Amino acid sequence: MFKKALIASSILLLSATVNAEGGYLGLSAGKTDMDLKDFDDGGSFAATLGYKVNKNFAVEASYIDLGESENDEDYLLHDLTVDGHGFNLSLVGILPIHEKIDIFAKVGAFMWDISLNEAGTGELVTENSTDLSLGLGISANLTDQCSVVFEYQEFQIEDEVFDGDISNISIGARFNF
Repeated sequence: MFKKALIASSILLLSATVNAEGGYLGLSAGKTDMDLKDFDDGGSFAATLGYKVNKNFAVEASYIDLGESENDEDYLLHDLTVDGHGFNLSLVGILPIHEKIDIFAKVGAFMWDISLNEAGTGELVTENSTDLSLGLGISANLTDQCSVVFEYQEFQIEDEVFDGDISNISIGARFNF
């Protein structure tokens, strides 16, 4: 119930500020390391809606698809995949280092769903929770309306089945409105 209320209030807050100066939409693609032995890295994508309060602070809400990781060792008897996705709400600290370049750090709450699947059988287990997210990045402002963003994020998952840090590195574009 708490998660649903948090998501609903965040969407209302962001939708109220969408037409205000400082809003932005970001799209990115990258690579996810689920930190699981014998599984490869998965491709990821994210969509972000944010509001830059001032030159040093922003708030963001993102949907992140962490991709699908497959087991990559021949000795495993079954074809297994792990996939995950979730919503991330973050506070972002921004440090302008040049008129066209900003570095940033973020901290937030990641509301995630992760599942383990077996080929031919389907879903074996699904878990979900809310855990800490951290991120660092750099953005290069190409114009007043468009930036290129390079970002590293870590999601600190603490669960009985899926326990560990999931890391994601991505590149994307941010469109200011």
